Formats: sequence, C-alpha cells, structure tokens
Amino acid sequence: MSFFNSLFGGKRERSSDVARERLLTVLVHDRVKLTPEMLDKLKAELSAVIAKYVPSVEPGEIEVSLLRGEANDHIKADIPLRRTT
Repeated sequence: MSFFNSLFGGKRERSSDVARERLLTVLVHDRVKLTPEMLDKLKAELSAVIAKYVPSVEPGEIEVSLLRGEANDHIKADIPLRRTT
C-alpha cells in the first residue's frame, strides 16, 4: 500500500489537522480584532500603495493573511513581482 501512496500523492492531510488550522486562523482573527472585511480593505489599500511605487506588481495577485507565531501574530503580504527583461 505504501508504494501506491507514494506513487499517487502520498498522505492526505487528516481532517483533524485541517480543522485545527481553521480554528487557529479564526482565533488569530478574533484576537487581532480584524474582520474579513477589514482584511480585504487592508489588502486593497496595500495593493494600491505598492503598485504606485513598484510598477511590476499586479495588484490582483497580492495575498494578505494573518499568521499565528510563537509570541506574536503576523500579517503576511505575499507580493509576486513580474520580471522585466
């Protein structure tokens, strides 16, 4: 069986692990008091400012998320840059 698992995608994530990650995400959002609407507004404003100064950024591709750290929670912005040749 392990041969087939490694050949066709390996292990699947257990539903308890997925549920735990979702719960941690909800707790971080609750602790920071940042609603999904506020996070969307933050993303839009960050996208506009970054696109103003860095023309190789596509505003629709920017992802903003909240992460739970050991001592602090973090806002993470993933900003892909187009390469110019």
